[in-house]
Amino acid sequence: MNMHTARRFSGGLTFIELLIVLFIVGMGWFTLMPNLDLAGDRGDDSLSTVNALIYEAKTEAVENDTRQYVYIDFENGLLKWNGEEAPLPSEVSSGHFNEYPVDDNGVEFTIYPEGFSDEVRLVFSDGLTVVLDPLAVRFVEI
Repeated sequence: MNMHTARRFSGGLTFIELLIVLFIVGMGWFTLMPNLDLAGDRGDDSLSTVNALIYEAKTEAVENDTRQYVYIDFENGLLKWNGEEAPLPSEVSSGHFNEYPVDDNGVEFTIYPEGFSDEVRLVFSDGLTVVLDPLAVRFVEI
């Protein structure tokens, strides 16, 4: 039995095969990562309340295969969806919707059945800036 015949029956993985398997697993992990909420809610702050309401809207969109429309009311400082409301952290001083400036009244964004949303960027009067991440569908501080 020569060396090549013995290798063929060893049943182990080569280094290249192992690297390919690790690459595939890594790609799956980083594709799944934005949808996981590893940090969880950091308390009862209003941004967590806003994200909880957005999560409900995302769940509704995905489960029922329908678009969900969420409205951010700048005048009253509220996020509104499906008759529910969540207070914003503070007064909105400026905002952008898909890279376009929004007016002073508010902005309506869409959560799509595929599980992603429009991009919304808000700057609050206290200096806090948040962005609605289109893939994770939650506001994150920047």
